[in-house]
Amino acid sequence: MAKSLLMVMIVSVVMFYMNRPIFSHEIDPYSQEVPRDVAISPAMEYDMEISHHYSHKQLDFLEACADKPSTKCGNEVFKNMLDETTPITDACCRDILKMGKDCHLGLVQIIFATYEFKNFASKGIPKSKQTWNDCVRRVGNKIGAPDSFEQ
Repeated sequence: MAKSLLMVMIVSVVMFYMNRPIFSHEIDPYSQEVPRDVAISPAMEYDMEISHHYSHKQLDFLEACADKPSTKCGNEVFKNMLDETTPITDACCRDILKMGKDCHLGLVQIIFATYEFKNFASKGIPKSKQTWNDCVRRVGNKIGAPDSFEQ
């Protein structure tokens, strides 16, 4: 449960900082300068830089996606992406598939783009696609057979 809360919190924080970098100060929108008394860690700076790769529409879409999986399933999926031995239940597979392929991959990509998890991306992203395909194989026919990721 703690990891799923962490995952939701991380996605929320990343989305929050991407949309609104600094809330404690009024910043001239035409200036690129940050007030001197604002301490931004290199990790926060790195995560805020991610926002330049996404449109507001994409960020809104991903924020809506982050609300879809249950806490329990978010925990299972996150553990599964980082650990080969953590299985995903059929109930969570249904949640993932109902969320949709674009939501699933979008959330996975933004999580593994963050400073904290970027070193796990080469393992986590392919594993998330493998998990999606496994869920399609196991429970896809029960909810309308979504598409698999190409191997």
